[in-house]
Amino acid sequence: MSSQEPQAEASPRPDRAVEAGRGALFIGAAKVFFMVSAFAQKWLLTRIVGSADFGAFSVVNAAVSVLNNATVQGTIQSVSKFTAEDDRHAEAVKAAGLRLQLVVGAILGLGFFALAPIIANAYDHPEFTRWFRIVAFIPFFYSLYSVFVGSANGLRRFRVQAGFDITFSTAKTILLLGGAAIFGLAGAFGGFVTAALVILIIAAVVIRLPTTVAEPFPMGRLVRFMIGIVVYTLLINLALNYDLLLLRRFATSAASGVEANQIAGHYEAVRNFALLPYQALLVITFVIFPLVSRSTFEQDREATRAYVTQTLRYALILAAAMASVLAARPAGLLLTFYKPEYVAGQTALPILVAGIVCLSLLGVAGSIINASGHPRVAGALVATTVLVGGGAAFVLVPGSPPGPAMLEASATATALGMAAGFVAALVYLRRQFAAGPPLASVARIALATAIAIAAGRFLPGQGKIVSLAALALAGVIFLAVLLLSGEFGPADRAKFRKIVSRRA
Repeated sequence: MSSQEPQAEASPRPDRAVEAGRGALFIGAAKVFFMVSAFAQKWLLTRIVGSADFGAFSVVNAAVSVLNNATVQGTIQSVSKFTAEDDRHAEAVKAAGLRLQLVVGAILGLGFFALAPIIANAYDHPEFTRWFRIVAFIPFFYSLYSVFVGSANGLRRFRVQAGFDITFSTAKTILLLGGAAIFGLAGAFGGFVTAALVILIIAAVVIRLPTTVAEPFPMGRLVRFMIGIVVYTLLINLALNYDLLLLRRFATSAASGVEANQIAGHYEAVRNFALLPYQALLVITFVIFPLVSRSTFEQDREATRAYVTQTLRYALILAAAMASVLAARPAGLLLTFYKPEYVAGQTALPILVAGIVCLSLLGVAGSIINASGHPRVAGALVATTVLVGGGAAFVLVPGSPPGPAMLEASATATALGMAAGFVAALVYLRRQFAAGPPLASVARIALATAIAIAAGRFLPGQGKIVSLAALALAGVIFLAVLLLSGEFGPADRAKFRKIVSRRA
């Protein structure tokens, strides 16, 4: 909410507000590290392997990510919710989660391994079978690891959770790139698997295996809620990846296998930048989830309304700031970090960034809805995104010629779907909690975004130095407009000074 609207500032739990801010600092720092390392992994991988192999890696990674992320997020949020509701149940919830994930993780891993030939044939590349079988170990490791992360999140041990993120990002970067340099694509996937095993062992040591509990947590409650969360998370990760998978399929029909892989590689380069706002806003979902879980469990409607309003406003500011920078000079951005061939995605980048901003905010809204105990509603909202975007892709992409036009068509279809899902989420939040981003704030943030992008686009000159200067200018202009318009006013600045001083 705008700094001029005191009602949003008057949170009924100021201690929770500071706790949330400190949690955001810890997890935010970890997520920045994660984003930088994830970008470095893919950027350096393009230097180690050819664009066709990079495209193959992207397809396999995207396919397994849908399953991995559903497992991780579903388990984290389920364990976190019941832990946050009553800290006294933490050990019992952790024990129930580990028992459940020993079974679920084994089923997922073995199933992915057995179905690898079918999945590879679906992409008209039977040689992908070996890659899918290597990464089949990851869902099992992730299933167990996510129980420990969920326990830390539910107890608001945000610093520990951030440490896991940083440790895993470091291990994955070193092992994936090192494996690729020595053994090629097989080494890259093998390094990914090894990193997942390493972080599981570390998490088990830090959080510790559950102690004996007098009263076991009801497995049925955990299973019922987890099913809804897994379905939701599966859908949102499908929303994050289906565009690349569909594009690869359409490109195969319109071009040779090698050219189709190159198109997928070019689109993945665009996605690497476009997905940054989503990665950044994951910080907010991790922090807000246990807070809303507790406030809704206690039926504290005013606290919930304040959490929702404040969270969506700050999420919009952060997402719009990143979008302003990414869309200010797309060709220069791609040329600065990639080989010249990847500039083919310059027109697709701003479109996809706009879509990802909508999906990022939908992810925050979905986390709030899940925390309130309604994962089916959150799943339906994300399903809207996939259905609208997927339908638009079948209309727009196949008729586009291979190359920049096909990339732009894919980005447009994806953005349409993401916008549809986000609008539907806003309607639900208004009806359920009487909360949402204030219209005045939306208008000021939109104005700041437009002015920042225009400033970056019209800065004269070419080359990497000028492009980086244009990106920096866009960021400065965005912040300046927020300050001058009063959107980020004295109340906001005082709140953040308080958070930082408490942290110090």
